[in-house]
Amino acid sequence: MARLLTALCFILFAAPGAQAQTFNGQEQAEIRAIVREYLVNNPDVLREALNSLQERTTAERVRRAERDPRDFSIGPRDAPITIVEFFDYRCPYCVAAMPWVLDVIHTRRDVRFVFKEMPIFELHGNPAVEASRASIAAMPQGRYLQFHQALMEFTGELTSERIDQLARQSGIDVPRMRRAMDQQEIVAVLEENSELAMDLSGARATPTFLINGEVVQGANMRELQARLREATREVRERRGSGR
Repeated sequence: MARLLTALCFILFAAPGAQAQTFNGQEQAEIRAIVREYLVNNPDVLREALNSLQERTTAERVRRAERDPRDFSIGPRDAPITIVEFFDYRCPYCVAAMPWVLDVIHTRRDVRFVFKEMPIFELHGNPAVEASRASIAAMPQGRYLQFHQALMEFTGELTSERIDQLARQSGIDVPRMRRAMDQQEIVAVLEENSELAMDLSGARATPTFLINGEVVQGANMRELQARLREATREVRERRGSGR
């Protein structure tokens, strides 16, 4: 029924040019009248269709967050639990969450962790933006996690010179990193991450975590641990049922 309604809604709301390819004006008017009458008499069907559409849209956004090849991830690709973190290098709450992040990475072999750069204040010259651009640009050099940790743990003024120093100490070729930093593709990653976080959680706030698709906002260790335990239990139940 939901699929039928989706098709009818397309006919009802599609652009006139698309409709004209299949139906003439009189047929379109008749179909509109039928659809409107059906929806008025069966509002639950519309709610069902809208809920189904929302579920599919959310699932697609979660998939994009979990599987974007441009992001750094660590852990088995087929891990039953995926954690995504949207973060900002100058966010004190992201810094507070870092020990939990590292503990999960080092102790949970059933978790794949995805890092999504999202400096909140995307202003020219903002050190968090420059740090994010630098870490993405340096990713091909294979020292992302070391550089990420160095940037997170640094507590002083994050200047361009300091970013370069932290990169160098992390084993990164700084001139190569700097040459890659101005690529439009890197800017696009930051913009898309920001939009995706808003779509998934309703806010551009850091840190924002996804644990198997469920949103946890902030450095709330108790809530993060509770959601991770729940995800672990869900995985065990699926395995126990053979799904």
